[in-house]
Amino acid sequence: MNLGGLTREMRLLGAAGANALFIIFLFLDWGGGLSAKSILDSWWLLLVIALVAGAVFAAEARNFALPPVLNISLATYLSSLTLFYCVIFLFDLPDHDFGFFLALLASIVGTGLAVTLWREER
Repeated sequence: MNLGGLTREMRLLGAAGANALFIIFLFLDWGGGLSAKSILDSWWLLLVIALVAGAVFAAEARNFALPPVLNISLATYLSSLTLFYCVIFLFDLPDHDFGFFLALLASIVGTGLAVTLWREER
């Protein structure tokens, strides 16, 4: 992935935006006319994961002082969990609708940007 033209701040805001879009897509149709909220018992966990990851990325982009435990590494891990859940449900759900594919796309973009930031920070 060549992201050479993007500044660090743009990548941070992109990762934050992808996590925000993932949250929105949780409430769209994922399969069989049901949203992720209806399909998953633990939908709220995905909501919290994406919310924390997005908040950390946005705070880093704006140079907001965060506790040391809330860093790019944690946010990258949390973003990868959204992708993990989507991949699991790619094989678990019998049919997929547009909300699922949008959530999958948002989690791929968010995780991709997060990993480039994490590798840069290491």
